[in-house]
Amino acid sequence: MAKSKDKKDKIINYNVGRMVIDIIMLFLGLIFIIGTLFGKGDDIAAGFVRVIGGILILIGVFALINFLRIKDKTLFDTIVLIIGLSLAVMGIVFIVQPLPVITVFNFIFGIIIAVYAIVIIVAAVGTLKPAGAQYWWFSLIFGVIALGLGVFIVFFNGASKILNIIIGVTLVVGSIGGMANALLASQAKKEFKANSKILDDATFTVESTSTSDQDDKKSDGLDI
Repeated sequence: MAKSKDKKDKIINYNVGRMVIDIIMLFLGLIFIIGTLFGKGDDIAAGFVRVIGGILILIGVFALINFLRIKDKTLFDTIVLIIGLSLAVMGIVFIVQPLPVITVFNFIFGIIIAVYAIVIIVAAVGTLKPAGAQYWWFSLIFGVIALGLGVFIVFFNGASKILNIIIGVTLVVGSIGGMANALLASQAKKEFKANSKILDDATFTVESTSTSDQDDKKSDGLDI
């Protein structure tokens, strides 16, 4: 029972809602690939940098709001605020001047994808496998591929067109690995519920039988 409970906890703690992020990554990957093939790669890259800039600004705004809401501020809260405001300033630069950012875009993007790929790998090995997901290795494979592509992009020095296509492929691969994690976690959760129901029914049957036997014994004793 303890082992089953551990599996349940691992499944519940895995955030299936991350699939939304993976779907967005999939669409962005397809946009990168298709747009680059139609000669719009630089525009898409600039737009992508601006989107990242907007996200960084939102992070900074949330950090500021959270800091103002805290009554007893600590050194850690101040550090978080400084980091948040720094990210916001970086976001403004990304929006106002996206072209200089594109020159180091492969380095930034490669690191982001590599980190996300590590998350996929850890989730596959540390969550799906212990939870009993049958095809946990599927998401592991895509996580490893995404990690390799992320590292490759960091050190890429080729043409921007090829880089954009590789980025698109990496986004697609990463999104497939992430969605596989979410789907496998959901399936493992359903299997756990089904197995738990069978176990509960069996336990109820055993307990009912034991209670019936005890009642019979008591009845026999009273008859004597």
